Amino acid sequence: MKQRTAILFFCIVILGQIGCSSVMVTNWAPDESNFKSRPVRVLLGYASDEEIFKSSGEIIVKDANDLTIKKAYDFLSLNPTAIKAPISIQSNSEWVDYKGVSYRGSIFLKPIDGKVLIINIVPVELYLLSVVPSEVSASWPKEALKAQAICARTYVVKEMLNRKKQEYDVDTSTNTQVYKGKNKEHKNTTEAVFETEGLILIHKGQPIQSFFHSNAGGYTEDPANVWGNSVEYLKPVPSEYDKDGDQYSWEEKWKTDYVNNSLRDLGVGDIQDIIVANRFPTSRVNELEIIGTAGTKRIKATEFRKKIGATKLKSTRFGIRKEESGDFFVKGLGSGHGVGMSQWGSFAMAKSQFNHKEILQHYFKGIEFARIVAR
Repeated sequence: MKQRTAILFFCIVILGQIGCSSVMVTNWAPDESNFKSRPVRVLLGYASDEEIFKSSGEIIVKDANDLTIKKAYDFLSLNPTAIKAPISIQSNSEWVDYKGVSYRGSIFLKPIDGKVLIINIVPVELYLLSVVPSEVSASWPKEALKAQAICARTYVVKEMLNRKKQEYDVDTSTNTQVYKGKNKEHKNTTEAVFETEGLILIHKGQPIQSFFHSNAGGYTEDPANVWGNSVEYLKPVPSEYDKDGDQYSWEEKWKTDYVNNSLRDLGVGDIQDIIVANRFPTSRVNELEIIGTAGTKRIKATEFRKKIGATKLKSTRFGIRKEESGDFFVKGLGSGHGVGMSQWGSFAMAKSQFNHKEILQHYFKGIEFARIVAR
């Protein structure tokens, strides 16, 4: 009996260290019966009158009825603007090269509204092999890579559900998730994807909007303050580990001409001063007063950041003053919109021995872990 009690105590201790809630994984079955096998549609761009595709083997061009209409070896050149119906470019190797980037899956060309969309059709897990190292460094701790893999998988699944009637699910930029093709893959991030295969975050039975950003600057933001809609599981939380990451603190100096040109369409003339009018409880700027020679205008900090540029104003958690020279000095914390998981916060938490589930439970409140299964 003492031995059984000791074993039971040992198990309880281990579960306590891991965290009981952190090891619970349910199943999530989408309404669509074939969703689990559905590939991601990644918009690569819009075609010109000459596009070149390469591969290490045979290249096969098929029509909308999956009939082969052309074959080539290693190299294919065509004029997509001349096509009247969708075509698919496939290869018997594991990739197709387009503009110097190798993509797994196939390339789909679809004419619509006078343009031809170039779309990479690729299975979700293979798509993630590129997304994770495109978003964060493959040298990061394994638990941070796993957290990023789950976030990225949840994000694309949510987009696939929301955009199923549209032409594509995601693009390759920070507008959705960064995706740089097979070239970017790394064994560390590949392991993180495989070890979390099919794992997503859900809330009330549905995949969440698993937003993430580079560095929260010490505190994440309410999406209502960024996009106008509050989300139950995306409440602001402290992110003290951010201070150990890149872009936690930054400074910029903006030339007068740059500011005038960036804010020209406000119609207030040459900019005389920029004043923080008010802030959110998270200390991010809500509104600014733009004072010019032809008037004054108050605008949202999110709009101001778009006009100035995200590389010049890394986040809306900042202060600003006009120098005697006429230039503007800006000092801020964090990088990105601040909603959801801080990537650098995740990095530092992983270095402090938090596991991927603890990291995600910190940034997304009241969520569950679920594995995608076929209906």
